[in-house]
Amino acid sequence: MLNGRLIVAAIVLALCATVAKAGDFAERHIFGFSPDGRYFAFEEYGVQDGSGFLYSNIYMIDVENDTWLPGTPQRILVEDESVELADARVKAHRQIAGRMEEFQITAQPIHVASNPFTQLNADFNFVLFRTRPASLTSGKPYAVKLSAFPLPGPEYCADFGETHGFSLELIYGEDDTKVTLQNDEKLPKSRGCPLDYQIADIYTFHPESGPPVFAALIRVILVGFEGPDGRYMAITGVLPK
Repeated sequence: MLNGRLIVAAIVLALCATVAKAGDFAERHIFGFSPDGRYFAFEEYGVQDGSGFLYSNIYMIDVENDTWLPGTPQRILVEDESVELADARVKAHRQIAGRMEEFQITAQPIHVASNPFTQLNADFNFVLFRTRPASLTSGKPYAVKLSAFPLPGPEYCADFGETHGFSLELIYGEDDTKVTLQNDEKLPKSRGCPLDYQIADIYTFHPESGPPVFAALIRVILVGFEGPDGRYMAITGVLPK
């Protein structure tokens, strides 16, 4: 039987399929980590619903502190309909290239878990994973658990229904130790009017020296102009042994 989250996802997809235009769900591109695992960067991009404007948002994150690096995110919005999305992204990449070089974002991570929004039998609230193929037969896997809960957003969100925050836990070890990665107490204005959340992807990286690190991409389902939109936020940290 489908659980409540899957039913919501199915309804949203059905609504999107029955209207001429709907909200937009961003694509994502992973730039990667720095070789020492200290920094992580990714891009979300797409075409805005309603306006048709092209956007590319690039996030650079201090992994251990799970905070944006100074001067980021970089947000590019192209209002010229004659410009192709690929060209808009090239412009965004060129503008951030100096920062990428400064923080040495060159190391590719391992994509250890993925839940596409279109996969209706996915568990968007819980993933169980190994940190890399070499660990498939040894040790206990890690788990990430997401829980959404009602949380008031900015005043203007009240016109669009109930908004939500979320908590995220990392579970590991033989005794199922739990570490809180995120626990919203207040919704930031930068998140818009979030209706729900999903675990989209988990990435890991093993530096040559130091502990492994991870980035969990959380899909934020929020109020859009013509329907629900999907954006991404990253929760990062060091993987405990």
